[in-house]
Amino acid sequence: MHRIVLALLGFSLLLALGQSSSLFTPEEQKLLQTAGKEFYTALAEQPKDQALCSLYKNKLPADQLPGFLQEQRAKIKYPAKLMGDWKRGGAIFNDMAKANCFSCHYGSPVHWGGNVGPSLEKYGQRGQSEAIQRYTYEVIYNPWAYFPCTVMYRFGVHGLLTPEEIADVVAYLLDPASDFNTKPAATGGQ
Repeated sequence: MHRIVLALLGFSLLLALGQSSSLFTPEEQKLLQTAGKEFYTALAEQPKDQALCSLYKNKLPADQLPGFLQEQRAKIKYPAKLMGDWKRGGAIFNDMAKANCFSCHYGSPVHWGGNVGPSLEKYGQRGQSEAIQRYTYEVIYNPWAYFPCTVMYRFGVHGLLTPEEIADVVAYLLDPASDFNTKPAATGGQ
């Protein structure tokens, strides 16, 4: 933590003096210098994990990974059951105002999917073992516990979905009766 604070203080001094920083390209430095106090304040007051991702441009050094992953896993809270109701999960998965999963992931039978995240088509064929349920739940709750600094929303960490809602999405992805697993993925811009 002290290293992050020192790095941010050093960065602010470099900005104030107009000197170069090895963390940022000259173009990035110019943008930061002209962005204003509000931007710098937001950058300086990031949570520790986000500050690390920003500091290392989303590529954490190997010596930082074990501690980072352990801290991220500690943030995960679990519901009574890892798989909830797949119908509620489908509504959440396909709701643009809720999880909006299909915008990044291909595989939804309702909406034409995105290609930012991995395809989830036939995801339920992985089975429903507790290990698969737990992994799926944890990745939705806090993907940084597996993929540090990924752009995927940390639905549970940020309170975007409750543990029970995440369990519903897990059921939507894994339950063999779910339309996610019984219907083909939508295509053609539906």
